Amino acid sequence: MSEPGKMNGKAPEGAQRQRRLGNRLIGERLREMYDGVVQESVPDEFLQLLEQAEQAARNEGKTRPEGDA
Repeated sequence: MSEPGKMNGKAPEGAQRQRRLGNRLIGERLREMYDGVVQESVPDEFLQLLEQAEQAARNEGKTRPEGDA
């Protein structure tokens, strides 16, 4: 049994066009949001946390006994 509004298992051309338009609009909006996030600066607190993590990793490598990986 086929779904209502479909002919031979395919959505009518108008419905397909609507779906493509909706998908395109969603894609455009997602790109706008992504571009906005990418252009934001990294908060100073986050940069400090990264620096602390990198320093801790460097210090851990210095205190690790030879032969351990």
